[in-house]
Amino acid sequence: MLSSIELDHLTESDIGRCLSDVDGLKGWVRIESRPARRVVVDFSMRLGAAGRQRDQKLGTWPDRSLADIRRTAEQLRQAPVPVAIALKQTPTTASTRVSVRKVGSMTVAELFDGWCREALADRKDAGESVRRSLHKDVMPHIGMQPAAGVSSTEVCALLERIVERGAPRQAGCVLADLRQMFRWGLQAGAIDTDPTASLRKSDFGGAAQERSRTLSAEEVCELAGRMHAGRLAPHVRHAIWLLLATGVRVGELVQARWNDIDLHRRLWTIPAELSHNGRGHTLPLSGFAVRQLEPGLRLKRSDQWVFPGRIPSEPLSAKALGKQIRDRQRGTQIRGRSNATQTLLLSGGAWTPLDLRRTTAALMLENGSDPALISACLSQAPRLSPPTGDIDDPTFNQCIQVFEILGNRLHEIERLSQGGERQAA
Repeated sequence: MLSSIELDHLTESDIGRCLSDVDGLKGWVRIESRPARRVVVDFSMRLGAAGRQRDQKLGTWPDRSLADIRRTAEQLRQAPVPVAIALKQTPTTASTRVSVRKVGSMTVAELFDGWCREALADRKDAGESVRRSLHKDVMPHIGMQPAAGVSSTEVCALLERIVERGAPRQAGCVLADLRQMFRWGLQAGAIDTDPTASLRKSDFGGAAQERSRTLSAEEVCELAGRMHAGRLAPHVRHAIWLLLATGVRVGELVQARWNDIDLHRRLWTIPAELSHNGRGHTLPLSGFAVRQLEPGLRLKRSDQWVFPGRIPSEPLSAKALGKQIRDRQRGTQIRGRSNATQTLLLSGGAWTPLDLRRTTAALMLENGSDPALISACLSQAPRLSPPTGDIDDPTFNQCIQVFEILGNRLHEIERLSQGGERQAA
């Protein structure tokens, strides 16, 4: 029998565990990343007569207390008619009729299609990244097998192939996706067992490690001097400076649209649909940040995107930006890519565009800004409300000052680095 104390002591190392409680009540431990990162437990129970049992969702702890979940389970046991299965069915749709008719005999590919329709449609990319990954590494091998017959040995073989090609982190991601798909299949009544239940990411290269790299002020100076030597494309240099000057996420930067930027008022409005955390916010732009945008405005390869890709109608890919930076830190050249393989490697080691957001926060802190105000500037978990763009909003006016001080410091760093280059020349 579970206790509230045991649930309170769950950590991320427990992710994937199945917790058993009284009378067949079970809970799956998972991580929830939004709106705040935390460990949660999804509870469910089996209902129905033998041979026709289905999993019924009972709620998620800690949103519901353990006592409340148990009371709901008891009410369902005593109900004369079992509650409908967790899989939402719409009898008038062809896709639902196919799902119901093939319960117990559907293939892995059919299970995957059903999971995509029901569970991935609400994701930001509508599940496109998961589809791409599983169609590459899973479907060619077991896609046509009956989903109910897949064994943990076969899943291990899939993951080991990915590890052997030198992508252990990808193996962990595929395992996480398969685990979600098979658990969905359990709740839908399509399969009776989860072949991934006993597998752990640590068996295939480990879970992805959260990065904590922050460039020091000295390394920012070093980076400023190295960017010219690295023969970076001008738009990449401006992108790096803009990441440092605004603290936006890489995905938000590459999807920046001219319609969302008011250079006259020095405002950048990031809409909720383009924001990583799903919360829109208005960002004050320092004079330094505006100067990084002006070259793109003069050239304007795209009327829509601030940083267009090779095709002007599409935005620059975050991966393309990362490759430009990573290729200049490899130490060895990849055919067809830059031969300046160490020009961006800093004294503190390799870095990625993702590290620049943490660096922005660190520079703001060094400048004497209040941590709660920094969180508001960067649209993090709000201890203060994020800026709205309203000139009468006190938080907004404080954020203007924070970004302007940061911009002045970055301008001085850039000026000194260019002066040092001229002297060296």
